[in-house]
Amino acid sequence: TIVYLNSDSELRYPVNFSATSREVELRGEAFFEVVTDPQRPFVVNAEQVRVRVLGTSFNVNTYDKNYIETVLVKGRVGLQMEGNTQEWQIKPNELARYDRKNKTMEVKEVDTELFTAWIRGEFRFDNTSVEEIFTILQRWYHIDVFYTNDAVRREVFTGKLPRFENLQVILDLMENVSPLHFERKGNTIFIQ
Repeated sequence: TIVYLNSDSELRYPVNFSATSREVELRGEAFFEVVTDPQRPFVVNAEQVRVRVLGTSFNVNTYDKNYIETVLVKGRVGLQMEGNTQEWQIKPNELARYDRKNKTMEVKEVDTELFTAWIRGEFRFDNTSVEEIFTILQRWYHIDVFYTNDAVRREVFTGKLPRFENLQVILDLMENVSPLHFERKGNTIFIQ
């Protein structure tokens, strides 16, 4: 099994797995390519959601304080909410979004590329707000962000950016295609 961890993420696992299961704990975001072992299912405990896997490729994201998201690329997974025995099965190209506040699960079809581009060194955005984009950039580049007004937060972008480029390259690209202006002072970005 191969696990890719995104920035500011933590994976906990035992020194040896048990004879009946392979369980790990995730905080943050990870992409899993799990080797099939019907005798020992692979389980990801992602805060309030338990993802049970037999052999598959999928992404789990717990960054958002409101949701936990699981996107299935290949194979089959079942999800259980904390304290609930019902299991939601999702198919390839589906997203299961757990609402932490309402304790509900929503499943919908998605473009998995948007959720897994990070493992290929890319940022992918589809009608994504500046606030959402800079939440991601803050984790990756360890920066602080200040907005001059709420309208700036709501500007949206669609596109693909290289993940390992210098942050200034990304800021310059965004400035060239939008009315936004970025002022950088050390690790702080002011957006107007």
